Amino acid sequence: MNHRVTPKARELIAQTWQSQANLALFLAMLVVTVFVLPAINVKHEHIVLYSNIVYSLVLASGVAIGWGRPRLFALAAVVASPALLLRWAAWAVSTPALELWAEAFSLLSVVVIAYVLLAQVFRAGPINAVRVQGAVAVYLLIGVAYAYGFQIDSRINPASVESTAGKMTTFVDWVYFSFCTLSTVGYGDIVPASRLSRMLAIGEGISGQLFLAILIARLVAMQVSAAAERQASN
Repeated sequence: MNHRVTPKARELIAQTWQSQANLALFLAMLVVTVFVLPAINVKHEHIVLYSNIVYSLVLASGVAIGWGRPRLFALAAVVASPALLLRWAAWAVSTPALELWAEAFSLLSVVVIAYVLLAQVFRAGPINAVRVQGAVAVYLLIGVAYAYGFQIDSRINPASVESTAGKMTTFVDWVYFSFCTLSTVGYGDIVPASRLSRMLAIGEGISGQLFLAILIARLVAMQVSAAAERQASN
């Protein structure tokens, strides 16, 4: 029996992993991370467990987005694997050093997956709903990445922020602060106090505005270019 995979089958597998359903799952898990988990009122150890489960799904679906592009897929898999292992190891055996490494690799994996998504969003081809979903996912990843940055700074310097709501104890607390900063809401209940946290806050506010402006300009330019090419071919 011939066990070789035909080119058509390989193409079908790649299309399956890069399908809209996979991207929709990835975006759904990000929405859970950003909007659902912070709203759940459960014990600390439970919210950490739920966060790890959702984060594992985010990593798996995020890495799978690059399946059809071997270099991007390999890069994402190499970074995501230790991030996943460290995250669960820090949950099983909680030590400050292990948690710091887990957060650092989590930040790196989020940045790499955002890069993979941007490569897919801006690749040649028509502008469609899948690209828009990818762009929204990247915007949410920016907020998640900065949340890790604030959390790492807080672990190194516990006085990095001042909060009227009490001590920031979980990652979902940092998600709230990060997206308030990214969207430039700034309620004032959490204020950056250290030099690094202030620079992160400034960087995130600027990143959020620039990303939207550059994204819209780029997608419009790609749509105009594609329309011009279609007219020239006709």
